[in-house]
Amino acid sequence: MLMLTVTLILAAIISGFTGGIAKSQSKPPQLLFEASMVHDTDTNSFLDIRIISVSEGIPTKDLKFQTEWRNQSNQINRCTITPNSENVGTDTYPRGFGPGITDGVAGASNFGNYTLLAGTRLNVNATVSEAMNDVLTPYWDEITEGTPVRIQFVHVPSGSIIADKEITAET
Repeated sequence: MLMLTVTLILAAIISGFTGGIAKSQSKPPQLLFEASMVHDTDTNSFLDIRIISVSEGIPTKDLKFQTEWRNQSNQINRCTITPNSENVGTDTYPRGFGPGITDGVAGASNFGNYTLLAGTRLNVNATVSEAMNDVLTPYWDEITEGTPVRIQFVHVPSGSIIADKEITAET
């Protein structure tokens, strides 16, 4: 009887560990942002994102940044930026500015090297056209007034989309 009891207890413990009962599930961080996309002329176009609030500082090394939009022919254009993917020379756009960026450190504003805090800004502008190509596809010049552009932040450790917003392009 004692052996049966010990066997059942051991089986329950092993089952708990292998079945995920003992695994701790952490909640992904929360993120709220505002964004604007302007397509004016090739050099005056930009995508600007302002972090409004975060549940905790979110290192961009733990994020993927994604954009999606459709051209007038209804063709889907998607881009995914991973941390430190060096999409323009040795830089990774969207670049970060403000809180969460370590001043005076080379490459500190590259996506993957800074932390999202309330007040952090992420920016891509057409003065570096390769950055717009990598963040919005090489066809970004087809974005017109009223084009919906979807922006998502994916928290890689949890696999969760932590922010998802559709904005409308302006000219």
